[in-house]
This record gives sequence, C-alpha cells and structure tokens, in this order.
Amino acid sequence: MRATSRGEGIERVFPDGPATRKLQSVPIPMSIRSPSSARPVRHAGGTGVLGRPVAPAGAGILLLAMAACGGGLSYRSVAELSGEVPIGQGVTRVRIEVQDGTIGVDSGTARVVEYRGGVRRAGDTAADLSRLEQIPLQLTASVDPADPSVLVVRGPMRDETGPEGVFAFELGIRVPPDVALELRILSNGDATVANRQAPTDVSTGRGDLRFPACSGGLRAKTGRGNVIVYDHRGDLDIVTKVGNMQAFVVEPGERIRLGTGEGTVQCHVPAGLDFELDARAETGKAVADGFGLESQSVGEYGAVLTGLRGTGRTKIVLRTGSGHLSLSPRNFGANR
Repeated sequence: MRATSRGEGIERVFPDGPATRKLQSVPIPMSIRSPSSARPVRHAGGTGVLGRPVAPAGAGILLLAMAACGGGLSYRSVAELSGEVPIGQGVTRVRIEVQDGTIGVDSGTARVVEYRGGVRRAGDTAADLSRLEQIPLQLTASVDPADPSVLVVRGPMRDETGPEGVFAFELGIRVPPDVALELRILSNGDATVANRQAPTDVSTGRGDLRFPACSGGLRAKTGRGNVIVYDHRGDLDIVTKVGNMQAFVVEPGERIRLGTGEGTVQCHVPAGLDFELDARAETGKAVADGFGLESQSVGEYGAVLTGLRGTGRTKIVLRTGSGHLSLSPRNFGANR
C-alpha cells in the first residue's frame, strides 16, 4: 500500500549566480518558538505555542560545512511546500524521516499528518543547483511492510551518487497528540516536539533538541547537541554524545535516564518525589544537595552519587563522561 501526500510547492529561485545575497528564510507558520515570546493558541489537547519559524541551525551547520569545502555554495534557491497525509484507522504510530533539516512538531486536531514549510538548496555551480532542484519535493507515505500499524512519512533523500550541495528542510508538522510518534533526522538538524500525549521517539545525527509539554514517555538521541525538556510528564530517556541537557520533570514516571559523553546534566524533579538515584561522572562532580545526598569521589577526577528516598518509585540514572551532574528539588506548583 502506497499513498502520495497531497500538497503543492511554490518555487522562489535566485538565478543570478554567484552573489553575496543572504539565503532568504522560508516562513514556517507552524513551527515552535520559546514560551517567553510565544503567543498562546488554544487547541484540542491543551495550549500550544505557535509563531515564528524555528531558527534554522541545522541548515546553518550544513551551509558552513559545505562552504568550507570550497565553492562558496553561491547558487541557491528555496521552495515552499505544504500538504497532508491521512492516518488510517489501523495506524497507531507515525514515523517521519528526513535526511537534513530543522523540524517542529506540534499537536493537531485532525487525523492527518499536516506539514508546511520549505526546503533550502545550495550548490557550488549552477549545474549543481539545477540537479538539486530536480529532487521531488513532496513527502510520500506508506505503511511499514513489517508492521502495518506504522505509517512512514518520508522526505526525499539524496543517495551517495546524488548531487553535491545542501538540501535541507525547514518544516512545521502537526500530528494528533494521542498517536505515537517517531521523528528521524538522519544526518543534521534541530528538532522541537511539543504537546505530546503518546510515546515519542526522536533522533538526529547532529542538532539541538527541545521538548515542551510532552507526556506518554519520551526517548531522544542526538550525536552532538544540547537538549532541554520542560513541563514533562512520564518516563524520560535522553542521550547525547556531546552536549548539555536540562530536564524539568513535573510528573515523573518510573524511570528517568539522562546521559552525555561530554557535558553537564541538570535534572529538576518535584521536591516530594520518592526516587532511587544512580549518578556517575567519570570526570566531574555529582550533586543533590537539595535532597541531602552526598557524593563520593572515584579515582582522581570522578564522582558517584547514589541514594534512596522513600519508596524509590522513580529510578533516576544520570551519566556524563566529562562534566557535572545535578539533581534538584523544585516546587513546580508555585510557578504554574
């Protein structure tokens, strides 16, 4: 079974060849911005935040990396696209796959995957750009043959023989909050996923991750990037090879695991939480002063902090190869 999403694309091309003109930004009305500057919007499932596009850090990484290889990526164009993919009655999970780009996901009311945004293309020569512009822009959808309950929505991919240059999406996507979600950015790109109620699993090869107001269990992984989680409810499992992370867990589930190969980890939980803590820094410190726990030195530079509080209902695991770990009590009710 295979279905092609309905949508349309509007081309905006800069045909003037090498130039210093800055690549224009494609508006993404559905993308997420920080609560401090957002306009609250009421919708089914709670209050969300919609507004200006997510900053295109993922695309910026690509442009800088490619420019360093020579050629300057002076031939550039952008294209807008939008559409929707119906979610069948037998589907319980949606997997979204793109190769590169900045993705924002928020909840939607209809039983569809709705997307809106654009793609940035850049090449060293007019011929390179022309080849990039031949890549179809529509997202396609098909049921996973190994599991018919999974709908796979996939962006166009460049293979090893594909044109050189940059081909990166900036998309705002809506998915029903009670449908399980997987988001896969296979190479580079940032992601913001908000207002989830069902299990969520996000990964990117390199990029920052943000998760406001998610519940139902969250797993995330980035090869290199910072992670922030706030107003979270449920289990939490976050890993980055290099990067800092902050987590504000309003209603913890059975397990919290936060780990980085290099960076600082800060975990904030309710002051009255019953937990079992296992925090280990190969090089660095581990603190939980607000809970009256003391760490022990390991070797010349490491630290271990373990402890049981109350029934130990929530298992908390904190890890860093090089950096500091902290577990802090927080009265979330006072700020709500």
